[in-house]
Amino acid sequence: MYPLFAHDVVDVSGASWEVEDCSRFLFAGASIPYAPQIDDLGEQQTFLGFHGEWEVETNRFGHYLVFNAPERLATDVVDALEAGGLSVQRWDVSHRPTTEGKFYDWFARLRFIGSHEEVVAQISAVFSPASAEPTAAPAPAPSVSPLEDLAAQVEQLVDLTAELRDRLSTSESEVSLLRQRLTSASSRESKLSDDLDRALDHQKALQDQLAELSRDPRQAAETKKLLKRQAETEELLELAFAENSELRSSLANYRDQAEQGDVRILTLEATVVGLQERLQELGEHERERRRRNVTARAPRRGVSGFLDVAFSRLTFVLDSIEVLANLDSSASMMRSLVQIDMGEVVGKDLEGMRGWREVSKLGTGVAGSEDMGRIYYKPDGDRVLVSVHVKQDDKEQRRHIEKLRSL
Repeated sequence: MYPLFAHDVVDVSGASWEVEDCSRFLFAGASIPYAPQIDDLGEQQTFLGFHGEWEVETNRFGHYLVFNAPERLATDVVDALEAGGLSVQRWDVSHRPTTEGKFYDWFARLRFIGSHEEVVAQISAVFSPASAEPTAAPAPAPSVSPLEDLAAQVEQLVDLTAELRDRLSTSESEVSLLRQRLTSASSRESKLSDDLDRALDHQKALQDQLAELSRDPRQAAETKKLLKRQAETEELLELAFAENSELRSSLANYRDQAEQGDVRILTLEATVVGLQERLQELGEHERERRRRNVTARAPRRGVSGFLDVAFSRLTFVLDSIEVLANLDSSASMMRSLVQIDMGEVVGKDLEGMRGWREVSKLGTGVAGSEDMGRIYYKPDGDRVLVSVHVKQDDKEQRRHIEKLRSL
């Protein structure tokens, strides 16, 4: 692919790009953003720096620059990055929050191999050229917007709910083990009690025999044997009494621990229910915010614009658009999305999530995750909420499903 210059001129001897790197599309009738002519390089050299809000996010897909700027300035920023040696693989309107819950106007995916610190340093050098006036570092936002606060609360509640569910599962396992020990100890106590009763009966019988023999002096040898047996029996009784006392103490301790475990489980269950109600409340706020802002939302381009046109009934949530944009092969995903958009019931019910369904084992083309694609969807009136996800491991998948509870 070659850049298109003004007057529809293409220079095949100049720089070129791979087709898969050109993922920004234009609708019919939109103005064409022509590439700058070589004669315009002097204008690019007049870039005086960028002093708006920006940050760099690094994840498994690469390095992403997110920033706030008008569209004309955003184009200048991307051109400055290219001129500064930072190749931009794709840039577009940003529709998702950062890891800290903040929204930005634009994102640019960088074709850069290096650490997070290295790419931040290189971007800082581009945004603060030597010829530009020295400026102070961008001041932090004076206050947190309600949307940022809402996103942060949802993230905290999701993490806390997952942690409490793990603790609840651990407590239930501990209580189950304690009940098994209590049952075993109770069985031993019953057996020892029976043995003790038999030993007491035997001792009483020996005492009766001794009393009878002591009245007959001719039975002295037999009396001596019985006295020895009585001493041995009394010694065994003392041991049995000691073991039974220790066992009763263990039983009382197990009962106390089991009762404490039951109380802990009830407390954790009540806390989890409260958090789920709070997540539902925050989800209602988020849906209301989307309804209020739908008319004021910036026009979408690129992959998100294509999805809006191709799937009129689907509302993509969480990081679905980014996941789709980074798939090496999206054919199986697209087939399932077409079926869902047409109203077909595909996949299976998502356990523990009323109304949600899961389509699993979808191809991604991503090495190591070829069949780990997932689509979660839920009809919501005349719309369908859709979350596109690539499973990494069981824990990460549970965390993603917890996020769906707030929608």
